[in-house]
Amino acid sequence: MKKTLILGAFALLTASFAISADGDKAKKPADPAARAKMMLEKLDTDKNGTLSKEEFAAGPVAEREKEKPGSADKAFASRDTNKDDQLDLAELSVVPEGGKGKGGKPKPAGDAPAPAPAAPAAPAAN
Repeated sequence: MKKTLILGAFALLTASFAISADGDKAKKPADPAARAKMMLEKLDTDKNGTLSKEEFAAGPVAEREKEKPGSADKAFASRDTNKDDQLDLAELSVVPEGGKGKGGKPKPAGDAPAPAPAAPAAPAAN
């Protein structure tokens, strides 16, 4: 009886993982450059290789825009480093400082966070 319960629980757990893995949402790549490429492929409706403000606003920032109006424009402006009103692959590959959804200044993908300041030296013993 105990084995049957354990096997049943295991089968149920395995099935739930399989169902969640096959969900409608595609997994987002962890690599910022791969994510940027995926965004371009999905959102670049005119296929010019860049995202306009309108194309960008139709992406992941759309939900945030509903909760906090103006957030899409702010996110776009912070990424548009060359101020051409278009986001190219390089600009989309930049990870916002503080990680996803934290805002702040963009930092290049792959950069390590700044090291913590050194602790003050202990006073010399007399």
